[in-house]
Amino acid sequence: MAGNIIPAIATTNAMVAGLCVLQAFKVMRSDYAGARMVFLAKSTDRVLSSEPLRPPKPDCAVCGVAQTRLVVDTSRATLNDLVEDLLRFKLGYGEEFSVNNEIGTLYDPELDDNLEKKFSDLGIKGDSFLTVIDEDEENPRVNLVLSISEKSLPIGSKPIVHPDNIDIARRAKMHLTTPGDTLTNGHTNGIGGVTGKRKRSGDSPILEDEQPKKKGKLAVKEDLIVLDDDTSNGVIEIDD
Repeated sequence: MAGNIIPAIATTNAMVAGLCVLQAFKVMRSDYAGARMVFLAKSTDRVLSSEPLRPPKPDCAVCGVAQTRLVVDTSRATLNDLVEDLLRFKLGYGEEFSVNNEIGTLYDPELDDNLEKKFSDLGIKGDSFLTVIDEDEENPRVNLVLSISEKSLPIGSKPIVHPDNIDIARRAKMHLTTPGDTLTNGHTNGIGGVTGKRKRSGDSPILEDEQPKKKGKLAVKEDLIVLDDDTSNGVIEIDD
C-alpha cells in the first residue's frame, strides 16, 4: 500500500485538475447555470457527485458584492459622467452614496470637488477598481465594484460604455432582538433574568454551619505549640 501513495496522489490531482478545466470552460462562456460544484465521493456507486452553484448572499462580506466592467476613455471621461450618467440616471442611485478607490474617497455628498476632473487626472486607468458604497438609510444596495478597462472611444460617443443589465442586490435587513428573545445560560426567572443564588439580605438568618470561625493565638509551651482560643482581637500570634 505504501508504494501506491505517490501514484494515487498524482492520479487524484489529475482528476481534480481536469474537473476544474471543464468547469472553467463554462465560466468563460458565461454559462453559470450549467456550472457545477464537483466533489470526489467515497462510494462504490459513483466516483463523482455535483450540485449547482449557489447564488451570492447579500449579507456576505465576500460574495455579497456586485461587480461589473466599464470600458472608459480615460482621456475624456470625467467623474461627473460616472456619477450622473451611470450611477444616478442609469442605476437609480439617490443622493447618499460615495465613490472610492485604493487611495481614498473620490466623491460623496460633501466632496464634489473632483466631479469635473478627468479619470486620467485622478489616476484612474486600465485595471483600476472603483467601489460604490450606497449610504441610503432606508433600503441600501450592496457595494458595487467597477473594474475599469481603458480604451479610446470615437469622438462624439459617450466616454463610458457599460453593460445593459447591471443587477445590484439590496442589503439584508438586520434582525433586532428584543429583551425577551435574549438567550441566557441557565434558567430564566420569567422576566429575562437568570435565577441562581442571591446575596443574603441583612435580616436573613445565619445558618449554623455558616457561623464565623473563632480566631486563636499560638503560644509556645516547652517544645510544643499550643493554639489558644482568643477572640479579643481576631489575630493569630506565635510567641517567641
